[in-house]
Amino acid sequence: MSDPEGDYNAVGAWFLGPQGENSTILNTFLTTALNHHVTARRSYFPDDPPAIPPSVQATDVFKQNIANLKTHIDLFSEKLAEGSVPFWSPRYNAHMNMDTSMPGIVGYFTTMLFNPNNVAVEASPLTTAFETRVGKQLADLVGYNTDVNKSPVGWGHITCDGSVANLESMWAARNLKFYPLSLRLAMKKELSFIAESFVVPTCTQLPNDGSEPKLLKDFTTWELLNITPSNILDIPTRLTNQFGITPQFLQAALKPYLAQTLGKEKLEKEYDVGPMAYFASAAMHYSWPKAAALTGIGSENMIGVKVDNSARMAYEDLRTQLQTCLDANRAVYAVVAIIGSTEHGACDPLKEIIDIRKEFCKKGLSFVLHADGAWGTYFATMIPKPVKARCLELAMSNLPWDEYHKNRHSNFVPTLPLKTKTIESVTLLQCCDSITVDPHKSGYIQYPAGGLLYRDQRMRYQVTWTSPIVYRNDLESIGVFGVEGSKPGAAPVATWFSHAVIGLHPKGYGQLLGQALFSAVRMYAHLATMSTVASEFILRPLNLLPAEVNGSPEEIEAQKKFIRDKIIPASNRELVDDPAMWDLVVSMGSDLSINAFAVNFKLGDTVNEDIVEANYLNKRIFEALSITKENSTKPPLILTSTVLSQQAYGDCLTTLKNRLGLKGDQDLYTLVNVVMSPWPTANGMTDEVAQSLQDTIIRERKISVLRNTLTDDSHAFVMQGTDEIFGVHLAMFNMENHRMQLVITGTLSSDMKRTYTQARKKNPSTVYLLVNDIATTLSQMLTAKEFDARLEPYSPGGPQPPIAKGKITDIKVIFEKKLNSKFLTPYPTRAMPFAIYGTKNQTHMDHLYTASPNIQLSADQVAIDNLDNDWSQNPLLYAHLDLPESAMQPFLPYDSRAPSAAQFFFREGVTFKNVLITKDLSGEDVVARGTTITLGRNVFVETAMLNMDPLPETNANGETTLINQLCLHQSAVGTQDSEPHTFTAAPHRLQHYVDFVDNLQNGVEAGRVA
Repeated sequence: MSDPEGDYNAVGAWFLGPQGENSTILNTFLTTALNHHVTARRSYFPDDPPAIPPSVQATDVFKQNIANLKTHIDLFSEKLAEGSVPFWSPRYNAHMNMDTSMPGIVGYFTTMLFNPNNVAVEASPLTTAFETRVGKQLADLVGYNTDVNKSPVGWGHITCDGSVANLESMWAARNLKFYPLSLRLAMKKELSFIAESFVVPTCTQLPNDGSEPKLLKDFTTWELLNITPSNILDIPTRLTNQFGITPQFLQAALKPYLAQTLGKEKLEKEYDVGPMAYFASAAMHYSWPKAAALTGIGSENMIGVKVDNSARMAYEDLRTQLQTCLDANRAVYAVVAIIGSTEHGACDPLKEIIDIRKEFCKKGLSFVLHADGAWGTYFATMIPKPVKARCLELAMSNLPWDEYHKNRHSNFVPTLPLKTKTIESVTLLQCCDSITVDPHKSGYIQYPAGGLLYRDQRMRYQVTWTSPIVYRNDLESIGVFGVEGSKPGAAPVATWFSHAVIGLHPKGYGQLLGQALFSAVRMYAHLATMSTVASEFILRPLNLLPAEVNGSPEEIEAQKKFIRDKIIPASNRELVDDPAMWDLVVSMGSDLSINAFAVNFKLGDTVNEDIVEANYLNKRIFEALSITKENSTKPPLILTSTVLSQQAYGDCLTTLKNRLGLKGDQDLYTLVNVVMSPWPTANGMTDEVAQSLQDTIIRERKISVLRNTLTDDSHAFVMQGTDEIFGVHLAMFNMENHRMQLVITGTLSSDMKRTYTQARKKNPSTVYLLVNDIATTLSQMLTAKEFDARLEPYSPGGPQPPIAKGKITDIKVIFEKKLNSKFLTPYPTRAMPFAIYGTKNQTHMDHLYTASPNIQLSADQVAIDNLDNDWSQNPLLYAHLDLPESAMQPFLPYDSRAPSAAQFFFREGVTFKNVLITKDLSGEDVVARGTTITLGRNVFVETAMLNMDPLPETNANGETTLINQLCLHQSAVGTQDSEPHTFTAAPHRLQHYVDFVDNLQNGVEAGRVA
């Protein structure tokens, strides 16, 4: 960002604009492209008769088809405008997507009309040349050599996306690892004539170190698996030079032994090689384990390295894990360095990773180094060439760490909003064997446009798979290399157009990305300071403020105050010109334009500690700031979200939770703010969208407070027994008023009991509910040991008129458990636990909840064989059904009216065998083994209310309340006379788009357009 304002006009020429400001210009370009295309058609054998003469165009059927097309265009465009995400807007801060560049649009449209297929030169002579040129441009950008007179020569090509590029890189690394093993097998037959003279350096041998070369045939398996990538890639050239072997002969000789042919398992068996490791940080993209599965490496061998508090790879853990591999003689395919993680913009410390590779190479362990720079590679355009050169010089020196650190910071660019460590990592991309780059991310190109670069172009031959019918041995066809076959020639042309007009230099893409990064940092300033001690919520970005790293609480608050008072209100020019402000700006936020953060709430002055409830709040914020509902007003800010795994993120996530005031080991639902637009800081929009976020947090926090504030409410109990009355509370995981699994017994008033027993006799399968008549809390009920109640039959369709009113007294607790997340544990793996209680003549059971979500399974008057228990002395036992509950959870929503209910495992008359009955939940104090339980006629199964999220509703007074949709009560302000709320299953939030397409298709099939 050489000037926050001076190059603003140039950036404005590169896009259609958030309001379509350049639409006239783009319309002219597209019309011109179409005219040129039509001229090309007419110039090819111009004397050919027209296939569609005016007489055809004048027919009714022709006109009707054109009218149908116009109608579809109008309908689709209207729906697309309504339902598409406005990527082009500075308010869009979600995925790595923004307005695609105008040169890219023109290049793609112009090429698309010709529809070239870059699978082979004969199908795409011009666009193949463009793809070759784009690969060279990107190779130059990262610092690869592209001069064919020097070695190695870098090479790159366009893929459909970064996931496929990652897959190809893994495929190449896998094949490279097995290549020496295959060559050794060939040396026993077809290549036996080289065995006594062909030498290769081991990975511990350095050039000109005076050590004696070693015959390849004498290499141990471990040495074969650890030849350096560059030495493996030299082998074919050396064989040609030393023995005159042609590439064709070598390919034919090796083919029977390659992993491509045999599969890696046969080679592993031949050489007694165990599973090899593939390393990437715990923040790796989901495509990596997917690629490991596809290549046969196996996702369990895709090993995550710990991350630091900024979600960068913790290189000391990498060192530890590599040492573990070395000690166990476990070979390593590759290490992946992420340069711009997709969830938090983190750049792994590439210099340290490179140094560790050199360290382990000396120990005898070699591997490929790949950079996943899908997001970060284009940021190399921000760094001036002299800065890159000095950075590379320093990195390659052997300076002591303190001196290197000092010199690295002296190489800082005052007006460049990149951290010095980020500059270092981006500059050192050229030291990686391969790099993933996505033009359709930070290159602002249309989908699909990923890319893969090789430091040594010979590495691409590790993944060739030619077909003589398609390729005709034409090795210049890019489709020979990589995963894909047919691929659009429009994608590389769009990329080239954008490169040509914008420029892969600091005044081009560097300026564009610099402004976007600057906008991201300004948004981070809002995020880092939005909540104060007095706020009713807590917001914490994943990335720590500089003062939070080692500063005291007073220093942290002082830095936040400085940001609020000085940085946020300052203009762009004021920030750049003020050294103190600019130094802090550059050191804040993530490495590359992504702000991950999470929000928690307070109940009064008490900070919520429940991670599940914090997750719920963050999910609601996301849903409020995303496009989720038909015809809803598009939000003023659009974010995305992700879930950070405790297992993967470890201490990094624990630190974030601690800063939020949360306790527990659950994963954390977080929000993600990706800033790609250069516009927000220029027109004050950053302040506006930050205010929109704060308003949303305040609004959604109210729902969290209602869910977690204990208030007087209605409570329903499933009634069991007719001799002695038991009640099973209808619990809810997601509402404080009902977060308790509770079984009680008590005495009904005589009239109510008479009515109840008569009703049960008449309708033995009907479930009846006992509901308190006056709103109260469960604890108040249990303390008073009585409450006024009404009796009503249960119906999944809604509340029913009471059949009796009265009182329950002498309440005793049989079982009680709080259902807040801190009291929950994983699902049982070998049994399904139930509480057993009752009288000498009637025994009942209720499923115990260990985790959420869950299912209520209650059965009245079950038959238990060989159970002799004095219920007055032991009012509670535990039955452990021989069912693996963890394999059954989570249960699908249960509907007693659905046909599937007749086959459900927990239903009337079912017998469970081999049941263990104990006095303790852990199952150690045994009462009976191998017994059976048979369910009676009165069985209750329910999932919806137990697991539901109560919906907010605003009343006439503007007060927000929570509605229990399932019919039983209205929280907080419910009245006995209010209208019942019936339950209707909500459609999927995007179902209306499916319905639109279905209706359109139905119209076509019925012979009408709409």
